[in-house]
Amino acid sequence: MQAPDDATGASAAEQDTQAPGAPVGTPGGTGSEPAAPPGRRREIDSRLDAVRARLKQLRERDLGAVRDRAAASERVEAAQRYAAQAQAAASQVLASSAEAFRHAAEAHERAASMHERTAAAGIGDVLAHEQQATLHRTAATADRQRAERTQSLLSETEPAGLAAVSDEPRDGAVR
Repeated sequence: MQAPDDATGASAAEQDTQAPGAPVGTPGGTGSEPAAPPGRRREIDSRLDAVRARLKQLRERDLGAVRDRAAASERVEAAQRYAAQAQAAASQVLASSAEAFRHAAEAHERAASMHERTAAAGIGDVLAHEQQATLHRTAATADRQRAERTQSLLSETEPAGLAAVSDEPRDGAVR
C-alpha cells in the first residue's frame, strides 16, 4: 500500500483509480473521506425521507392556512356586508321614527287648535277644552323634541350627506 498524498489524503494508487471531479471518498472520487458504510447510508436516506415527509406536511399545512385565511377573509367580507345592511336598516328606522314624531307633533297641534277654537266659541265644557288644548300643545312639543333627537342620532350614525330625511319640507311650525 502506498502512502497518502499530503494534499488530497489519497494514495497515488487511489488517485489513479478515482474519476476526475468525483466526490472524495466515493469510488472513483478524489477526496480523502471514505465512503459511508451501507448501514450508515440507509440511516441517512431514512432521515432524509423523514425530512422530506415533514417538509411536505408543512407545505400542505401552509396551503391549508392560505385556504383558511381566504375563508376567513370571505367571512369578514360577509360580516361587513351584513353590518352595512343592518346600519342601513337602522338608519331607515331612525328616519321613519323622526318623521312619525313630526307627524304626531303636527296632529297634536291640530287637536290643540281645534280645542282652542271650540273653547273660544263657548261650545261644551270650555275649561275641559282649554285643558285638552294645553295637553296637546305639551304633547306636540315633546314629539318635536323626540323628532329632533332622533334626527340627530340619524346624523351621527350615517356618513355625511347620506342622512335620510322626510320628503316633506320642514316648516317653522314643526320645529
